[in-house]
Amino acid sequence: MDNSNVLWTTPADCHLGGPERLGELAERSLILARQIMHHTREGIVLMDARGRVLEVNPAFSRLSELDAADIEGRHLTQINEALHGRRYYRDIWLRLQQQGSWQGEVQHHNREGQLVTHQLMLHLVRGRDGRVNHIIGILDDISRLRRSEDKLSYLAHHDILTGTANRTFLLSWFDKIKPALQQREQLSLLFIDLDRFKPINDSFGHGVGDQLLKALAARLQEQVGPNELVARIGGDEFVMIWRGAMTESALMYKAGKLLERIEAPMQVVGHELSVGASIGVSLYPEHGVELETLLRYADTAMYEAKTYKKTRVCLFDRTRFAHLELQQWLAGDLPQAIKSGHLYLEFQPSLVLDTARWNSLEALLRWRHPELGVLYPAQFLPAVGAAGLWSRLADWVFGEVVRQIRCWQQAHDWQGKVSINLSGLELEQQRAEHWLALLSRQGVSPKRVILEIRSDFIMRRSESLLGVLNRFRAAGMGVYLDNVGEGRFNFGKLRQLPIDGIKLDRSLMSEHFDALDQSVIRSLLLLGKSLGIAVVACGVETDEQMCFLHQHDCGAAQGRLLAFPMSPNEVNAIYSPRKN
Repeated sequence: MDNSNVLWTTPADCHLGGPERLGELAERSLILARQIMHHTREGIVLMDARGRVLEVNPAFSRLSELDAADIEGRHLTQINEALHGRRYYRDIWLRLQQQGSWQGEVQHHNREGQLVTHQLMLHLVRGRDGRVNHIIGILDDISRLRRSEDKLSYLAHHDILTGTANRTFLLSWFDKIKPALQQREQLSLLFIDLDRFKPINDSFGHGVGDQLLKALAARLQEQVGPNELVARIGGDEFVMIWRGAMTESALMYKAGKLLERIEAPMQVVGHELSVGASIGVSLYPEHGVELETLLRYADTAMYEAKTYKKTRVCLFDRTRFAHLELQQWLAGDLPQAIKSGHLYLEFQPSLVLDTARWNSLEALLRWRHPELGVLYPAQFLPAVGAAGLWSRLADWVFGEVVRQIRCWQQAHDWQGKVSINLSGLELEQQRAEHWLALLSRQGVSPKRVILEIRSDFIMRRSESLLGVLNRFRAAGMGVYLDNVGEGRFNFGKLRQLPIDGIKLDRSLMSEHFDALDQSVIRSLLLLGKSLGIAVVACGVETDEQMCFLHQHDCGAAQGRLLAFPMSPNEVNAIYSPRKN
């Protein structure tokens, strides 16, 4: 028989020569097995059926830090009784008997007092009769693996620079702390946004900026106790969670002290530096039970503090938040409203008081919202500004006004004027040329258009804006200053502005129309006369106001007493230039 391809043969196949030869092979196999045990890096222990140690290899002694002589003859459970009690080993023994093997972790303290973790695998060795003859254990040191895993876990859950928790750990921590809260116990979530950090980072470099953040994080850590947390969730944004019920005044006082601590100067790489902060606060469970909700509410309150609060600490307010959410909703709907024709214009006349003739029409923007009904500018213009849609909306309004003027001209040779309010819009030379070109294409004279600019807006703008207004006036448009008497106003600068008239704010026509209101109106009428510019009084609603304006030679007025806003068709039906 050709055995050239046979890799393994039984002793009978090889004619080994009887029991003596078999005994020799068994002895050689045992020697080989012991040599393997001696040289392997895993610790190996051989026990009898009851778990008493018969033999260990050098690796087992090294890993357990015990000499072979001290281990042999002892039960395996007696080797490390300090960390693993009897119950732990009893459970191992039951699992071993049921399944024939067991695998898990065991620990001991090494000579340096450090906790070392080992992976232990146990296997039962049964004879031909099925009885357990021996137990083999294999021990492997996984301390480095555990340290690596712990390090990776730390890096995954902590901010590398400051050592504070990150957003991932914040989420898991919050889910764990909620069930542990007592009845009526409160969590206060503080959203902290640093002020003046970017200028420091830009001026002194990122190295100094990083050290400043580490120092600030350490200060924040000082302000939390057990079961409380500090997390860094952005470049210069931190979240702090305090546990325990507090009155609103106590919470605001504590947050104010935290703000003082943040703002206190500190030495960083040889520089004395100081930053400010704005803090928004939301409460669990009063404002919400989910962390993302509380973060959003606290973030909203933080922006409120940054924008409006002198103390720069603000508690979340549902009413204010509902308003902000509405503005976000409207900002998202506005582009579709322009495209779908949901925006429209009404026109309110102003009258020349001496002749009762129409002076001009003011275009008033309206939004027919499919869910909210008709919306007025005060309701949605804040959303326009927040969404950066001023320019798009202004282009639509201007184009719609020009189209309407053209329609009126074609209907009955209309020669009136329409004013357009551009509050909040930064006019650019490019837009000026675009609008003038549109007028030319539609065959509408620029003299038919008046631009109204808020007084406080134009007072704080650059020379480039004044240049654009001069360009419009040179083409024939009128330019009026709107809302005069309300907000910022510089009388000295008024004579330098390229304007044709002013419109008195409706707030001057107050319900009581008292002596102060009348005094301001008289002063503005005299100012307009001295500068040779027109004056239009807005918001006229009573006969008393009309008499006062007549008495002091106001040129024109606008208000519900004189005429309500009208649709284009209503203007068509009423207006007849041949009667004027």
